[in-house]
Amino acid sequence: MNGITLQRRHGQVSVHWPRLAAEQLFVGRTPAEAIALAPQLFSLCGHAQQLAATLALAAASGQPAAANPQALAAVRLEAIRETLRRWLLDWAPACGQPCDASAIAVLARASTLQDYRQLAAYSIFGTEPAIWCQYGLAGWQQWAAAGDNAAARALQQLLAAAPEAPPALHMLGNTAALAAEPHWLAGHYPSWRSQPVETGALARYQPLLQAWLDTCHVSAARLLARWLALAAWLGEAEAGSDSCTLAGSGLALVDTARGPLLHLATLGSDGHISHYRVLPPTLWHSHPQGCMAQAAANGTAAQIQRRLLLIDPCVSFTLAGIDNEEPPHA
Repeated sequence: MNGITLQRRHGQVSVHWPRLAAEQLFVGRTPAEAIALAPQLFSLCGHAQQLAATLALAAASGQPAAANPQALAAVRLEAIRETLRRWLLDWAPACGQPCDASAIAVLARASTLQDYRQLAAYSIFGTEPAIWCQYGLAGWQQWAAAGDNAAARALQQLLAAAPEAPPALHMLGNTAALAAEPHWLAGHYPSWRSQPVETGALARYQPLLQAWLDTCHVSAARLLARWLALAAWLGEAEAGSDSCTLAGSGLALVDTARGPLLHLATLGSDGHISHYRVLPPTLWHSHPQGCMAQAAANGTAAQIQRRLLLIDPCVSFTLAGIDNEEPPHA
């Protein structure tokens, strides 16, 4: 997929994502061929993409669609690994913390849930994830202020950062709820009730983090939400998945590190795929008036870079016209 370009001129932000709809390669193929092809087309979150394709195509054909435990376990480990990778390689440096080469080497060798638990306890939580989750919002704020490890110091830096306007958030329901109000599918960029929304971990944990959102600590809340999701996956939570039919098509939802991944599939009378659409979380977030555009509406290039890294689009992004733009006058 091509990268996203954000440009700011005179305080107005444009978002351009010339997304190559690779899923169009599914059209004309059999469901089995598309399911085998999915992880090759989408190297990022390949297990989630393959599961979503499996569920959507089963629903489209009128067959029972249920994820098997092995597929769900693979999606769960994939989400855990991606979250740890993003923390070690991108979020930590963006928040002024050095890259931890030893932790990165451990991540490269990790393969089991226990491997990831140990790495997360060392590189983020400073204790068992389940214990850390019990701190609560005031406890996490105290943990950040103490600054005992890089993760705590990163969170504290975000709490001290310039305020950001809170984005519109919406936790997507199950596929039946989505099918009941299919207006979100109307445009190139999905939206909820005509409003661009953020659908990832921050939307899921909004009630818990509302106090930080009310005080405009948006990036701090966003990072904390990702860690809460990570802790849940490292505990007892499984990756969520769901499917249903929508106007004769199959709709599937699979949770990923970045948020809900949606696949919509239609079969022709010959049993081959006649229409296919993939809606990754980034497609919600890159809406022309969405959270990425909002993050770039003010601030320096460095501030915007960090905000966007924490939104975590699934493709690269470029900032244009921001370094040289004159800051707004009072």
